[in-house]
Amino acid sequence: MMLRFILSIFFLVFVGFQSFAQIEKLKTGKEFVTPEGIKLVLQKQGKGKLLNKGDKVRLHYRGSLVDDREFDNSRERNQPFEFILGMKQVIEGWDVALQYFKPGDVARITIPPNLGYGDVDMPKIPSGSYLVFDIEILEAIRDFAPKPFPTKGLSKQISASGLEYWIVQEGNGDRPTRGKTVEVHYTGFLENGDIFDSSILKGTPISFRLGSGMVIPGWDEGIALLKPGGTALLSIPFNLAYGESGRPPMIPPKSRLIFNVELVNVK
Repeated sequence: MMLRFILSIFFLVFVGFQSFAQIEKLKTGKEFVTPEGIKLVLQKQGKGKLLNKGDKVRLHYRGSLVDDREFDNSRERNQPFEFILGMKQVIEGWDVALQYFKPGDVARITIPPNLGYGDVDMPKIPSGSYLVFDIEILEAIRDFAPKPFPTKGLSKQISASGLEYWIVQEGNGDRPTRGKTVEVHYTGFLENGDIFDSSILKGTPISFRLGSGMVIPGWDEGIALLKPGGTALLSIPFNLAYGESGRPPMIPPKSRLIFNVELVNVK
């Protein structure tokens, strides 16, 4: 399960993400309310283009309740917070609100409960709380998130089980056999392009024993097709992934999963 779920959902939160679109320019000192009910007040204007889905954002923030009780503060840790916008690594209210801002902007964001932690009690945050964030956007690395490997000009192959795959780079040596320990870098996508997990973003490949049931069946089959150093795009039907139930909230029921995979090492 990617230890049946070693494709662990490393994200902090948990709900759908709207597509990025053209939005109204904010005016300094004027409150703007998004269609989702998020209140935005731009306090200091930065420069450049608006943030977009897939950008890696680096910012400082202070989080408080509406009565100004503080629950978190990145400046006190002297550590800016980093996340990839639109990849569900943060509460939905952040993914929605940050699309209105640019690097250098200083602002206050007030997020309603349904786009925050809802009815869940969090440390220092009672259920049903509105969340107030004072933010300063320090930097954005544009289009940072991985994309599915391009397959133009490559032959699609389909196994007897229904696994679809494209060998992007052949690699060298022998293919791994059942019982071998393999190290794999991967990025997992839903069919709409949303990333649900990525060892590339974490910076460390995963390791598992091939054919032992530690990963989804499509992985046990697909990784065995690669040589060390080889890469492939796997398109895994739901019956070889997480089945009819999926892995909500990140992986819906009956989801076909798309993976960039690289066989880093075989032991």
